Amino acid sequence: MSDLYTAGQVPSSYASSLVVRVNPSVKLGLHLLCMLVFIFVHDPVTSCGLMLIPMVLALTAARIPVWTFVKRMAPFLLLFISTTWILSAYGKGETVLWHGGWVTITQEGLVKGLNIGLRMLGFVAYGALFAMTTEVTLLALSLMQQCKLPPKFGYALLAGFRFLPMFKEEYEQIKSAHRVRGVARVPGLRGKLETFTRYTIPLLAQGIRKAERVAIALEARGFDGTHNRTFYRELRVGANDAIYFSLLLSLHLLVYLVLTKFI
Repeated sequence: MSDLYTAGQVPSSYASSLVVRVNPSVKLGLHLLCMLVFIFVHDPVTSCGLMLIPMVLALTAARIPVWTFVKRMAPFLLLFISTTWILSAYGKGETVLWHGGWVTITQEGLVKGLNIGLRMLGFVAYGALFAMTTEVTLLALSLMQQCKLPPKFGYALLAGFRFLPMFKEEYEQIKSAHRVRGVARVPGLRGKLETFTRYTIPLLAQGIRKAERVAIALEARGFDGTHNRTFYRELRVGANDAIYFSLLLSLHLLVYLVLTKFI
């Protein structure tokens, strides 16, 4: 699954879910609007409710396995804890909740820390949901067709993502070749610099060769980067996009009504 994810493809286990079928440009716009809502929220409880929306969508409408989504979010949980702790323990505030040594936890700092930390988790959750349910090829096509992105930038974006798994494979090949030939690694800073040079120069040379081949292939097919071109696969805005918009709107309204009624 990691290779497919790196190559910008959606795993077959949830490739037929609702979120995957949404037009990538529409999905990107809706997620950015949902992120914008976080900026105007200064209550940790409300931020927590909004943060749960992309997580619920990932596990239900997107049908992403729980463990897979947790692994994507796990590194940012440490950032959430550190951000909340720093603002709580060292932030300014008048209502002291606990004091010990150089640490003074205030109510105002705790509220601000939780709000910023939950806001960050919400951003990450929407980003992870978008990245795990969007194929790079469809994203590039959608940006060119719906958002009128110049094809030269769209295909450059697509080529860049396609090169990533190739670079990973070539890095493993170079690493194995050095190991077979018995190239010894010098300890210390000098060894790190030599290792960096041995890996970087061949990868850079391969990248230049591949970029030149892609440029020649595009030029041979008459690609000039203008908008006056046709597409083999055309993407449209349809019912799935309307359903996803309604689902996001309903969940936001539900969070608002629940918090208004019980808090």
